[in-house]
Formats: sequence, C-alpha cells, structure tokens
Amino acid sequence: MFAQAGISGDFPGSNRLHTRWCSALLALSLCLLQAPAWAGHPGVVKLEDAHTWRTKNRDFLKAQFAIELSSGARKAVKNGVLLVFELQIQVVEMHTWLWDDVSAEITLQRSLQYHALSQSYQVKDLEAGTQGNYQRLDDALRAVGKIDSTQLAGEPLDSGPNYSVRLRGSLDVESLPTPLRLFAYVSSDWSMVSKWYKWPLVR
Repeated sequence: MFAQAGISGDFPGSNRLHTRWCSALLALSLCLLQAPAWAGHPGVVKLEDAHTWRTKNRDFLKAQFAIELSSGARKAVKNGVLLVFELQIQVVEMHTWLWDDVSAEITLQRSLQYHALSQSYQVKDLEAGTQGNYQRLDDALRAVGKIDSTQLAGEPLDSGPNYSVRLRGSLDVESLPTPLRLFAYVSSDWSMVSKWYKWPLVR
C-alpha cells in the first residue's frame, strides 16, 4: 500500500551513515541470537471480529485483528526496525464436487515503526499512502490490524454461486532487513501468522 523512500548515497557522510545503520542491525541481531530461549515468547495474530455487508450490488468487509508482538519483534521495533504486516482477504467460490476457486484476493500491507525523536509509533497503509502516529504500542497495533470498509471484489460477484470469505494476518518476514530476516527464518520467536478464518458470504 505504501511507497517507501530510499536513502540516497550521493551526499557527504552517506557511507558512514550506511555503515552505522548496518552495524546497528548486526548488533541487534547478535543480541537476539544470544538471548536465552526461555526469555522470549511467540507473537500472536488472531481475528477478533469481522462482518460483511452488501450495498448497491457490492460486498464489503470490516474486521479487526488482535496483534501481540513476539519478544524478538518487540525488541526490533524499539530499535527502530520497520515491520510490515500483511492482511490477506480471499473470496472463494464454493463447489459441491470440484475444488473451490479463489474469485478475488486482496492483500493489505501496513508498516509499523518506532521513532525515538517523537517517541511515537508510526503506522502506514502502504497502498493508500495514509499514516497515523500513536504514543502507545497497543494503539498502533490496533491500527495495523484494522480493516475498514474494504470492497471484496473489483466487479460485482455473480449472483448464482455460493461464496465464502477467508482472512489471515501475518508478519511479512521478507520485508525485514537481511540480518534479522536470516534469524527470523530459523526462529519460532519470529513466526507471527494467524490461521485462515473462513465463513459463508451472506448476500
């Protein structure tokens, strides 16, 4: 959803800035690697509430995920690392004798980052380009997990078939900086993904 600006390397001191940033990430990664296993706890992503409705031949969804950061993700955020979460929405056409078909799929991306200067958490919608700032981490995570009046398909769904809606929320490990990404691949402490939630689409 969001465009992210890069840091240009053609100004004085940019190499030193890049080196310091990489060093900070490496130090954070080593800190996480050395943390005793009993000190950490896994993250939680679960669906609290969701409902759909139909207006003018269009189907819409409103939902709220509850997100609790794992100990590794919490440490990373406190050190200024940007986390990206994905909220996946699928509209599935159900068949009695054949495999179900995914008729529409939407992936919403929200980033979370702590800014030490303002002592606030910034949440960005990476598609809409909107953002909000929060003093409390819990409030920022609520914003990350909120789906507000999202249209389920670009075109009206056919009236004949039966449909269901599926939802899942997760931390996008691929978006992590390389040192942390390598650690996240092998650590269950970084596994933050919900199950698929599914229910019939009432029309």
